[in-house]
Amino acid sequence: MLMLMYSSLPVMGQESYKFHEATPLSLPSGERGYAKLSFDEGKPRRGERYNVEYSFYNTNGSYWVYNCFLNRLIPSPGQLAIYDSNKEYIGDLLRFEGGSQRGVGDGDWLFLYGGSHVGTSIGFRAGYVPLTKFGSMGSLLPAGRYYIQLILYKAFLSTNPSHLIGDKPDFYKTFDHSEVIRSNAIQIEIID
Repeated sequence: MLMLMYSSLPVMGQESYKFHEATPLSLPSGERGYAKLSFDEGKPRRGERYNVEYSFYNTNGSYWVYNCFLNRLIPSPGQLAIYDSNKEYIGDLLRFEGGSQRGVGDGDWLFLYGGSHVGTSIGFRAGYVPLTKFGSMGSLLPAGRYYIQLILYKAFLSTNPSHLIGDKPDFYKTFDHSEVIRSNAIQIEIID
């Protein structure tokens, strides 16, 4: 069994993603889609676990999507960004903190036909932001208003290498962290 350690962004110099409103997928070749978040838990309590629901809707075209169920054993195709009340970036609630991961394989891509959608629950701990100063139970975000938003990278739209003819690209070397899709932003009120 191959065990890989993978970090999508540098630990100390975590890349910052400035806040902006939702960005749907709109490629020059005609593919379209959008991501949507929903959170029905009311006011999350600091330190407790919650789930936000994510869905991606393919509104035009047919294309491959990578790790659309956000399996944490392989590199994430995006991040669940959290912003403070002034919409300043704090960090990624999905950020990989360490441990074992597996190599990517054929089953990590899904071919979406026009009109289809996929989604899953994304777990997080209220106030806990991995690999930031808020990344321990003794140092959670203070109570207050925050915004969460799913940002999907270009890697989300990568073609399944097993379906390419000829030389296959190195998935890890060509993994593109540039953002291509943003969901709606959800305001949450973290309480003590």
